[in-house]
Amino acid sequence: MDLHDRLDRIAGPVSEPSAAEADADLARGRRALRRRRSARALGTSAFAVAALAVAVTIGTQAGPTTTTPDNAPAPVVAARLVAYEGKQPQGFTIDKVPAGWEIQGGSTSELTIAPKNAADKNPMAFIGKIGIMLQSASDRSTPTGTQLDVGGKPGVLNNGDGTGHGKNLWVKQPDGVWMLVQIWDARGWTQQDIIEFADGIQVQPGVERMVG
Repeated sequence: MDLHDRLDRIAGPVSEPSAAEADADLARGRRALRRRRSARALGTSAFAVAALAVAVTIGTQAGPTTTTPDNAPAPVVAARLVAYEGKQPQGFTIDKVPAGWEIQGGSTSELTIAPKNAADKNPMAFIGKIGIMLQSASDRSTPTGTQLDVGGKPGVLNNGDGTGHGKNLWVKQPDGVWMLVQIWDARGWTQQDIIEFADGIQVQPGVERMVG
């Protein structure tokens, strides 16, 4: 007796399902299919409602959206110089500042001017600000660029580092030392604006030259 015969004896005779049993199986299959379809539809609807709720929440919390990339340049604002009426710093005194700007910090070697709402409050960081100082004591070179007259003093205007929008104005002092006015982002400044601003800066006695 082979394996197939043994299995047939163990299983017994095969009986054909009745019509009632076939109908019952078919009904159970249809009910199961309806349940699966209902669950799938419910899940899709729930997801859509949840997505809509998130979109509404983000819209109300974040305000209007914008398509401007994160690294897009800030809008150019024309420089409008106004009289400076605050306390004068130690090493440099000034006559004018751009409207909405203030002296952020100063010492006997440098002066930092920044927007009043500047996020960076460190006066030793010049990104997005104006830095004023004397030429480094270790730098004996003569600035090169566009030759200008700044209130009767020789001036040289050239491009600054950083954003590619910066300007450096060097103004030669009576003792032969160059004063540097570094405008990190000079978009919106005309050449005359830069000259007028620098002409209102006075180097005070005792100003120290940085090294490096």
